[in-house]
Amino acid sequence: MAGTGKKWFIGCGIGCGLMVLITAGIGTVGFFSFKGLKDRTDRIEVTYNRMDAEYGQPSEFTPQIDGRIPADRMGIFLAVRNDVQPVQQEVSGLFRTLDGTDGAGWMAKAKAGMKFIPSLLVFIEERNQIMLDHGMGVGEYQYIYALAYYGLLGKNLSDGPGFTVASDEDQDEENWRWEVNAGERDDEEEIREKREREVRRFVNRVQSQVLANQLVALDAHAGHLDGLDFDVWREEVAAEAAAMARESLRLLWEEGLPVQTRESLEPYRDQLDATYDEMTSILEMGLVKHH
Repeated sequence: MAGTGKKWFIGCGIGCGLMVLITAGIGTVGFFSFKGLKDRTDRIEVTYNRMDAEYGQPSEFTPQIDGRIPADRMGIFLAVRNDVQPVQQEVSGLFRTLDGTDGAGWMAKAKAGMKFIPSLLVFIEERNQIMLDHGMGVGEYQYIYALAYYGLLGKNLSDGPGFTVASDEDQDEENWRWEVNAGERDDEEEIREKREREVRRFVNRVQSQVLANQLVALDAHAGHLDGLDFDVWREEVAAEAAAMARESLRLLWEEGLPVQTRESLEPYRDQLDATYDEMTSILEMGLVKHH
């Protein structure tokens, strides 16, 4: 790496192929892996297409109308989390090296920078395949993730390395980009404040539609809901849907999870907490094709 103030710019267009550009005083070596990564990106696209065909877009997911999360779906979610941990920890380690939290020098950071995109793609491909193998779509995964980690456990939305990882500038609905600055960095507090806004905006955009789907399904339901007053619950969902639409940075059920939703999650608190990784949490909601 030629200088501590250099930046790696990584552009990932997951929905329409992958473009990789790495500049950090590494020179043309940064391009060596593009051709080698093409097969993997092609496989990733296949998994996304399968997910679209089997489960639809994330925003098309409809939760159970009573707000509960069935135990078998929680079991599948946790199985996905457990199975993806090995590759997740590899990406997390690279973040820690780039962040300097493990005391790494510039050479180790340069090597981590070169490994980052391949490891990131392995993470995407393996997680997609694991989700397909277990029978869970991205929309359901995101829905449970947001409720479990942000709602139940109150994890910090600004978690991640102390440098810029994601930017919403020039970013469309199905592409994310990563700008990794492992040298001189902007004010870390400012970076984390921006990160929280980005995560909130993304979660709100997808989950507001998911909640609207739930409301439509609830209105189409005729009959009794076990343990719930239908009219009261319908009013709660409608009020939350209106709040999500009104406040672009609002999280789903931010002022408190519904009792039945919390009761669905609470028995798994320790398991959920054990599978959380603060370095890679920023990737969980963004490493998907979304519209």
